[in-house]
Amino acid sequence: MFKKWLPQQGIFSIPLIREIALILIIKVIIIFTIKHFYFSNPVSFNEDHLFGEISTIEKTQATEQLLQ
Repeated sequence: MFKKWLPQQGIFSIPLIREIALILIIKVIIIFTIKHFYFSNPVSFNEDHLFGEISTIEKTQATEQLLQ
């Protein structure tokens, strides 16, 4: 029953299917590349990381006051 709707050469002989498959493969490659480069190293979640900019400014101001 379904054989009359399917092409005889194969599913990838249809141009639309080839384009959709190619776009899907490119998107998956891009997603895994982004995942590899941006999420490969874990980040420690301590106080210095969460409030890094604020605490370093406060630490530098505190050390400057101690030095004076």
